[in-house]
Amino acid sequence: MHEKFYLEAYGCQMNVYDAKVIINLMERSGFQEILDPGDADILIFYTCNIRENAAKKVFSRLGMLKTSKTKVVAIGGCVAQAEKDSIFKMSKDVNVVFGPHVYHLLSSYIQRVLNGETKQVIDIDYIKDDKFCGKLDRERVTYSEFVTIQEGCDNFCSYCVVPYTRGREYSRPVKDIIADVKYLVSNGTRAITLIGQNVNSYMGEAPYINIDVPNTPWKLERLIRAIAEIDGIRRIRYTTSHPKDISVALMKAHAEIPLLVPFTHIPIQSGSDRILRLMNRGHTSSEYLDKLKMFCDICPTMQFSSDFIVGFPTETFRDFEDTLRVVDEMQYTISYAFKYSRRKNTPADVMPNQIPDLEKEKRLKLLQDTLMKYQILRNESLLHKTQEVLFEKVGKKDGQYIGKNVYMQSVVVESTTNIIGEFRDVLIESAGTNCVFGRVL
Repeated sequence: MHEKFYLEAYGCQMNVYDAKVIINLMERSGFQEILDPGDADILIFYTCNIRENAAKKVFSRLGMLKTSKTKVVAIGGCVAQAEKDSIFKMSKDVNVVFGPHVYHLLSSYIQRVLNGETKQVIDIDYIKDDKFCGKLDRERVTYSEFVTIQEGCDNFCSYCVVPYTRGREYSRPVKDIIADVKYLVSNGTRAITLIGQNVNSYMGEAPYINIDVPNTPWKLERLIRAIAEIDGIRRIRYTTSHPKDISVALMKAHAEIPLLVPFTHIPIQSGSDRILRLMNRGHTSSEYLDKLKMFCDICPTMQFSSDFIVGFPTETFRDFEDTLRVVDEMQYTISYAFKYSRRKNTPADVMPNQIPDLEKEKRLKLLQDTLMKYQILRNESLLHKTQEVLFEKVGKKDGQYIGKNVYMQSVVVESTTNIIGEFRDVLIESAGTNCVFGRVL
């Protein structure tokens, strides 16, 4: 009988992508995925370390899910990379600790524990190419897929653990990415999202065209142009970007490539230049705004989403008001706001004048209210317009389906037939706070 495993993944799109490949590799090794942790022989937690107390949350879930049937517990991803062998000290139930660069070796480590060769395995090496060797099986390919093109980060923002858990920036070779996309499209994928911790710093190894003429590395915009030529693709996105790496060539790609959506996520984190310096962001608020305005000049249909951190150490209310001014100027379609979360071994963790949590909560509420005001306005701007929507899931009511337009706004319709995975034109008839409602044409 095949041992059964249950996998729980947290965090960013990179973790979603990694988790899919882990499941696929485990099944190729003879293990069986199940959705009920209570019946699992193996529990796998693939973790995110961005927020405070991430390790505690994982061990809390472990305590809830482990049963007398559990033979192996594996903790991987960024918490594993950050905490290393201290995870074994935190819980005697953990058998395997694996970093985000070695998940392709996980099944062999689990098998060693099951065979009684060892009780504990730890591997947090930074192996780059090998982890991308696993392709999704045809039955696991969906109409919309992530494709990792870049991993790691060289920016070292003072609040962020990514350079310490995912390592320095690494770009996958162009030929491997193109091969992955072609495979996905040949098996039914129509929407591709290119992902990376700092995706627009992509610098891929150029394919050989003429051995006598050295080829310059491919940047993101050139990679997108090549992917757009693959028959069968209907929609291309990328995330996440750093403002300092946004180029004019990438802006022009949005204006010139119909398949590349006129929408991108460009986090600013704070509108205060003083706080941006403390964050080590490498840009000012005016430089950020000037780039986004240039983006709109080159591609007039462009819209944006962003990330914001409130309550960064030493942030005054005047600093916070600078953030609100950026929001008022850009009127983001969608945005994500968070309270500053201390992460050990980062410069911000030891900065003086940490902001009390109650004050963070007050500022977060003010920011979220402002962001929601503009989100509602953006939703209302769609009234009586036709939107191309890719439907992704069923709604709460019978016959209800939910999809996304090119601006990542949720669109809800009713249909007598299953339209998940289909692109449909929808006439928008009403708008809410988090979605709009329409009729399939």
